[in-house]
This record gives sequence, C-alpha cells and structure tokens, in this order.
Amino acid sequence: MRYTVLILSILALATRAAGQASAPDSSFIQTAQNQAIRLYERSMYKQEHVFEGNEYIPHDHRIKIHPFFPVDSLQRGTITYNGVYYHDIPMLYDVVRDELAIQPPEGGYRVRPHTEKISNFSIDQHQFARLVGDSALGVRTGFYEILYNGKVKVLAQRVKTVHEDISSGTYKADYLVKDRFYIQKEGAYHEVKSKGSVLSLFPDQAKALRKYLRSNKLKFNEEQREAAITQATKRYEELTNTL
Repeated sequence: MRYTVLILSILALATRAAGQASAPDSSFIQTAQNQAIRLYERSMYKQEHVFEGNEYIPHDHRIKIHPFFPVDSLQRGTITYNGVYYHDIPMLYDVVRDELAIQPPEGGYRVRPHTEKISNFSIDQHQFARLVGDSALGVRTGFYEILYNGKVKVLAQRVKTVHEDISSGTYKADYLVKDRFYIQKEGAYHEVKSKGSVLSLFPDQAKALRKYLRSNKLKFNEEQREAAITQATKRYEELTNTL
C-alpha cells in the first residue's frame, strides 16, 4: 500500500541521515526513526483489519449468470471499514447477498468482511453507502448506490433474485435483476418506479419536468428508468436552485 511505501522511505532516509549526523543531532534522528516505526506498525495493524471476516462461499455453480455488480471479475476499489479508509482493494460486490468478497494480498480464499463495519465503498466508479433504515425512513438496511448526491438524492438498491426452474425435470436457475430506486427528500426515502411517482415528489415543478422528460426522450421503462429518475431529480434542483 502507498502508506507502507511512504513510511518505509521515511525510515530509510532517517537511517541514512543517522549515519551522517553529528552527535547533537543523533537523538532527533532516533526519535524520527521511532516515530516512523510506530506509524508503520499502526498502518499494518489497521490494514489487516479490512481482511478480517469469514471465508466467502461461492454460489451454486449450476447458476450460470453471476450474482455480482457490475461484473464478475475482481475490481479494485475503496472501502471505509470500521472508520478506516482503505484504497486499491481487490473485491467483488455480491448483490444477491448484499455483501463484499475481497481478495487478501497473500492470495488464498476470498474473505467476507463484516458488513456492519462497512460504511461505504466504491467499485468501478460506482459509489455505495450503507444505510441503516427503519419503517419511518422508508428504506431497509443495506448498501445503496449513490446515483445523484445533491440536497435531494437518488439511490439505487442493486438487487438480483434467484429464479429456479425444474419443470423439465432438470434443475435450471438464473438471476433476475430487480433494482429498486429511491429519492431522498427532506430526510425521507421514497421508492420511485414511474414518472408519476417521481413527479408527485416535485409538485411545484411537475409541469416543467414533464416538458424536460419529453424533450429529452426520457422514459421510465426498464432500459431508461435509472437515467430518467436521476436526470429528473437533477433538473428539479436546477429549477429550484437548491444545489
């Protein structure tokens, strides 16, 4: 990791300087060396924490479609774990189980870190935050992708469910994508699916937003729903100057 390289470089420079320093400076150099060592030890201790957890167990191999988002290969990203920020971590986001699988640097099996200790992570340019929800907030506890992060926010809950079929006498299964979208306004989360559900949250600008959606040919079908919700919310903030 970058911190490790930096700390070791400082330690090497301090050691080299110690050999060249005069006697009055030796105590300063020794102090610098000790501080660098303590910083290195703390960094390594924290770094190990992100790789704690149980072994990640793969899904049924008979299900051909992968359970991950956005792809089924390791992606390097960031994690804030137990209050500590880590970068350049190879991982996968399993949306079926709503958990991460990360690859330790020494190889071996993938690790499933404790989900409740992850406050946010990023993977392949996608930013996720963990929300602790309840019925009053209108959202369940889990990871949500932040699609738009203004005063009014748009979030996506990436969802895949297992669809099984044994009608032919042979087990067949795949994953169905059932993403959910939410708009956070004034502290509450509202699930939105259609144009009507979005416009009902912005009644003061409904007419202008209808015109905007129509002129930009944004529809609320499966292919465009995410973009339509995100763009409509962004346009609302532009119209109301709430950015």
